[in-house]
Amino acid sequence: MNSAIIVAAGIGTRFGGNIPKQFVKIDGKEILSFSVNTFKIHPQIDEVIIVCHNKWMDHVSTYYPDCIIVEGGVRRQDSSLNGIKAVSNQSLNVLIHDAARPFVSNEIITNCLAALEKADGSAPVMDISNSLIQVEKERTTHVDRSKIKEVQTPQCFEKEFILQVLTAETEGTDEIGMVLKTFSDSRLEFITGSPMNNKITSNLDLNYFSKMRG
Repeated sequence: MNSAIIVAAGIGTRFGGNIPKQFVKIDGKEILSFSVNTFKIHPQIDEVIIVCHNKWMDHVSTYYPDCIIVEGGVRRQDSSLNGIKAVSNQSLNVLIHDAARPFVSNEIITNCLAALEKADGSAPVMDISNSLIQVEKERTTHVDRSKIKEVQTPQCFEKEFILQVLTAETEGTDEIGMVLKTFSDSRLEFITGSPMNNKITSNLDLNYFSKMRG
């Protein structure tokens, strides 16, 4: 059994406005609704859990009645852990996804699950297109971008494995990063991501994706 956890607990301070970005609408539909619907109709996903801020729980419960709704935590790992605690006892694998990535594809979900069969975790990644440098105090060095990847979501794990990571009090902005900090020798598999699976973090991103769907 596979459970999808959509983390929608942020308040969108970088995005601005009075509404968290996951509830802003594209083509009349909330950003959150796109990924929820994609996971719901995927044949390998058995349940969808939405983790949201406590101020939005009534809203999410009303508009997404077929999903399990749980309250988020202070940190990313707290919200993800709350989501995992809500999955079915029969669930073996969990897919943790950012609500701000509305256009995840069926193919990415399928490929992540296939990669997980021979690993502790899997995730989509993208090549870096910009040149990179590393700045440490007064010293600046070149970074070989061919060795750097941008990690997207969903990030997929055996449920019991990621539970160990999230209860280890390791700080991080995503689960793959926390895995690498906690168990550096973990078996991780990466699949090809997509520009359409990029995160919406600004109004510029919102306008871009709105035009792409137009």
